[in-house]
Formats: sequence, structure tokens, C-alpha cells
Amino acid sequence: MNLEKKAAITASICAFFLALVKFIVGILSGSVAVLSSAIDSMMDFALSAFNFLALKKSSQKPNENYNFGFSKIEALMGVLEGSFIAGIGIFIFYQSILKIYHKEEISDLNLGIFVMIFALFVTFFLVVFLNFVAKKTKSLIIESDCLHYKNDFLTNFCALITLILIHFTNFHIIDAIFGIIISVYTTFSAFKIIKKALSFLMDAALEEHKVKKICEIIKKNQEIISFHELKTRKAPNINYLSVHLVFCPIISLFNAHQISDHIEENIRKTFDDEKWDIQIHLDPYDDQDAEKERQ
Repeated sequence: MNLEKKAAITASICAFFLALVKFIVGILSGSVAVLSSAIDSMMDFALSAFNFLALKKSSQKPNENYNFGFSKIEALMGVLEGSFIAGIGIFIFYQSILKIYHKEEISDLNLGIFVMIFALFVTFFLVVFLNFVAKKTKSLIIESDCLHYKNDFLTNFCALITLILIHFTNFHIIDAIFGIIISVYTTFSAFKIIKKALSFLMDAALEEHKVKKICEIIKKNQEIISFHELKTRKAPNINYLSVHLVFCPIISLFNAHQISDHIEENIRKTFDDEKWDIQIHLDPYDDQDAEKERQ
């Protein structure tokens, strides 16, 4: 089992455990705030479990029906989860406004404080682990999951501070104010994930500095007269590159192939922390005008 799947399973187990504890404490204490947090944790569990299934599917090898594999499932999950997180942010904002309007109060503060401290510690270590996995694997699903639990950590922390402040001041409106702040942060963070995922689904080209570096690598070889049809796109876990290299007509196919292999190797070495799918077409003359006419 790879690191991404282990991270998804770990997140699912933690979310389920937190939901169970919050449900029990919420029922015993009669705290609506804790019960609402339990429902949020149960949704976290469902999302993390779904992410595990998506990772399992996206890691499958290409087949005759899907020649480029299933990596876009990660981007699709990024859009869905980002939309879900944005929805949570809007819902929190709505509930906060209602609390201000109805002047609702929180009961059983001590038990609520205890469970939030416990949830805070569990979520903190989970976020650290997911952040490590996201940076190492560059998985959009794990990055989305990490954002989700960062939001949970912030929510738990603010809820804890809120309960403590209410305990000492008896100003219950503080709960709603923190809720509004959290909702704005959550919504804007979710839109960043959605934007990134959509760029994968729309086959956005690689960053300009990467394309420029690839062009420099190609131009360094004096045997190459010119090149054209340089196209790139990025998926969550792999970069795609295709290009036509123009050689002198009398060069042997063996030498041209060796040069193209050398260029491919240099690209992989330059960006050694990323996976590549490189397709190089060898041309004995510049046929880009003919290519445009055929398109």
C-alpha cells in the first residue's frame, strides 16, 4: 500500500474516532455545538473514505479504454471536495448569523472544552502527517484532505477559545464572531483548491518557467535545426510533454533517436522531483505548416 492510501486510511480512522467521541459527549452534555462538530467529523470520515477509493482508482494502470490512466480522478475529487468545503464555509456563516440574531447560548461549557482540547490534539497530528504526505507525493486528493483537516483544526481551536472566553465573560456572541471568521477563511481556501483542480481538468499547460527551461535544453543540442508543436499539460501526479524536433535529412535515425533520448533524460534530471510522460517526434525537415493545414 502506497503512502497516499495510508494517509487516506489514517484520516478516515481519526475522523470516525473523533465523530464517535463528540457524539457521545454531545448527547451526554446536551451541547448542540459539540453535536454539530460531531456531524462535521462524520462528514470528514465519509470524505476521507471516498478519497481512499479515488486514490485506489487513480493509481490503476492505463488500459485499452483509458490510455492515459485515471489521474484526472484526483482533479475531479479536488473539485468535489473543494465545493463541499466551500459549502461548509457558507453554512457556518449562515449559522453564525442566526446565532447573532437569535442570541443563542451554549450550555455545559466544561465538557465541551474537554472534548475540543482532545479533538485539537488529534487533528493537529493528523494535519502534520497529511501535509508531509501531500508535499512528498504531490497528490491533489491528499492536499485537499489536508486543507479540510486544517480547517477542522482551526474550527476546533476557535471553538476551544470561544468556549473559554464565554466561560469567563459570558458573552455568547463571541461564538458567532469566530464562526464568521472561520467561514470566510474556509470558503476562500476551498476556491483555491477548486481553481487548481480545474486547471488539471482543462489540460492547462505547465508553468512558463518550466516550458522556458525545456526550450533551453532542446536548443543546447547543435544537431537540432529547429523544433515546433511543443505542447505540455499537467495532471495531479504527472507532466505530459510532446514536441517535434527537426534534424538534418541525412542524419541517421539511430543518432537522432540518441539525441532525443538525451534531451528526455536532461528534462527528467532537471525536474527530478516530478514524473514525466514525454513524446518526441523526429522530423527530417520543418513540417509545421503542413501540420497546421491538417489540423
